[in-house]
Amino acid sequence: MMSRMAVAIQRRQRPAMVPKSMPAPIGGWVSAQNVAAMAPGTCLKCVNAFPTTTGVRVRGGNIKHATLNTDPTVKPVESLMAYVGASVRHMFGAADGDIYPITTVVDPNVIPTPDVTGQTSNYYAWQNFATTGGYYMYAVNGTDDALLYDGTAWTPIDGASTPAITGATTSSFSHVNVFRNRLYFVEKNSLTVWYLPVDSIGGAASALSLSGIFSDGGSVFFTATWSSESGSSALSDYLVVVSTQGEFAIFQGSYPGGTDWSLAGVYELGSPLGINGWFKAGGDIVVLTDRGAIPVSAARFKDPSALSMDAISKDIHPDWAREVSQRRAVPWEAVKWDAKSALFINVPVVSSATPPRPFVANLQTGKWCEYTAWDTRCMVVHDGQMYFGCNDGTVRTAEVSGYDLDQPYTYQIAMAWDHLGPPGNIKTIRQAKAEFLTTGPFSFVLSASTDYTQQFPNPPSVMADPNPASLWDTGLWDVALWDSGEVAFRQTTRWVSIGRTGEIFSMEIQIPIGSANTPNTELSLLLWTAETGGLVV
Repeated sequence: MMSRMAVAIQRRQRPAMVPKSMPAPIGGWVSAQNVAAMAPGTCLKCVNAFPTTTGVRVRGGNIKHATLNTDPTVKPVESLMAYVGASVRHMFGAADGDIYPITTVVDPNVIPTPDVTGQTSNYYAWQNFATTGGYYMYAVNGTDDALLYDGTAWTPIDGASTPAITGATTSSFSHVNVFRNRLYFVEKNSLTVWYLPVDSIGGAASALSLSGIFSDGGSVFFTATWSSESGSSALSDYLVVVSTQGEFAIFQGSYPGGTDWSLAGVYELGSPLGINGWFKAGGDIVVLTDRGAIPVSAARFKDPSALSMDAISKDIHPDWAREVSQRRAVPWEAVKWDAKSALFINVPVVSSATPPRPFVANLQTGKWCEYTAWDTRCMVVHDGQMYFGCNDGTVRTAEVSGYDLDQPYTYQIAMAWDHLGPPGNIKTIRQAKAEFLTTGPFSFVLSASTDYTQQFPNPPSVMADPNPASLWDTGLWDVALWDSGEVAFRQTTRWVSIGRTGEIFSMEIQIPIGSANTPNTELSLLLWTAETGGLVV
């Protein structure tokens, strides 16, 4: 039988420290969920941290590719365009009434000589189009004559040019699209879409009227080509015409003048956010609207009030809705970067109260994160690389270097709130460590917030670039061979003290990035030790 002293000593013993682990939150940033019952593998914050199928990687920085304006009043880069020819590819940027060639730039700090001058608008819709006569790109802005680029020169197109478009005023064209080998142009502030003869860059334009089709009023905003299964399970192409009020009409057939042409239906999406604010996802079309990023296929079968639940942006809907309410003054855009399996939404800066925060999703998993300090006014993928234009008149190359231009940035993750055991019981996190797949050492800090109050500590200073081909033994790492900065390997940090007590926890990690090298680091796992106390009532 135990003595009274032994029993007292046993009662005074601290609870055993229990090791726990949490895989990297590949479920990404999810703000549309109950914080008291968050899904495992998701994040409260996923900033400059891209969720992959295996972990959460540190994003790359950006460098200046070109300068298109140095006016102190700030004249932004409003459009980027990418021409694709048979053997050449060219990129252009539009700012301050001019269009600049920026495929290659001698000095990124010197404004290049423009190819086109004197334009009254810098916001363009553009479309590549190949015919038997060559490879072309049309660019339209709704106020100036349509512009045709043939791989060498730009030509303003009107009723007397070569080639010419007759029967319509090209300066009213605000959007251009290709459907079944024909060019379709939207007439700005109207219910008319103009189309050209098949396989032609000029000729007599014919009108497709939407009068009487859109019951909510407004005008035609843009058109797109949607591929979907027909009743015979074969893929068919449909012309989708979207209105400024968020209605869309679906047409089927060869072309409006054909005997097989018909209206398949009219549905509601939500108010679209920009004429370039849509993208193709497989055979579907996804439109950026005030209700979220909505697939056309979903809008055919759902009531408009329920569409936000079918949006690919549903995980971040509260943030989407908040930013839409504050940033409607500038068009939103969407760009897919297949080489990085990433979708970028620009979430434009419209004032000092709306800082840069593009939304970014993994195209493979549909999981979200956000980037800071990327002022993505417009975006384009050219020759496999993404570029974005900024409000400061510069064009940046994305995901290169370890700086945002010349400024460091911070990778920041806050895991989902977790009771780490019995709900209501007091727990104390004593220590933590992390596991990465990486090619280089870096500074980091592990921390925890408690009881629904998110509070990150200050991040550590950026670690200086290491000497290649050296051994790691910096006090933060176990010793491992550093193979010239090229070969990724798994590395575990040492245990660090956390010392936080509460009922519910969010584990956090911060990594400051500031290096000439593009970071190649991915979080795999967090581990910690916790003590569980009694229930407090």
